[in-house]
Amino acid sequence: MRRLYPGKNVSCVSTFDKSRLEQLIANRFCDRPLSPPANRVLQRLRAADFVVVPDDVPRDLITMNCTIRLIDPILCEEWEVALVYPEDHDPERNSWSILSPVGCELFGLRRYDAVAVKRENLPRAGWVVADIPFPPEASGMPL
Repeated sequence: MRRLYPGKNVSCVSTFDKSRLEQLIANRFCDRPLSPPANRVLQRLRAADFVVVPDDVPRDLITMNCTIRLIDPILCEEWEVALVYPEDHDPERNSWSILSPVGCELFGLRRYDAVAVKRENLPRAGWVVADIPFPPEASGMPL
């Protein structure tokens, strides 16, 4: 993960996301090896510098059920996606599961982070997290 502005990247995860995602992965992969996206999510959960209650989640952090606006600075394209749980995965509606290659790369990023993700049938591209127009914790949405 690269940042477009200097400074230490402090990672954070909500207590709710941590417990729910660890349980989801444990249940889904109880008798088989982890998929690369599941492994990536677990790495991010375990590497978090801080685990905070949902009310203390920074507004610039990508958490579950966020809407994220990405920008490709080279092609000047914009892509708005939602990070969802597997049961709500629907790429045609730009809803990407946390256990998909797109979702696992976005989880835990912050505004202005750069990330390379593959979109549909296009080659892997560099995107920047431009905005998080719907952070559920900040909106008071029931988690």
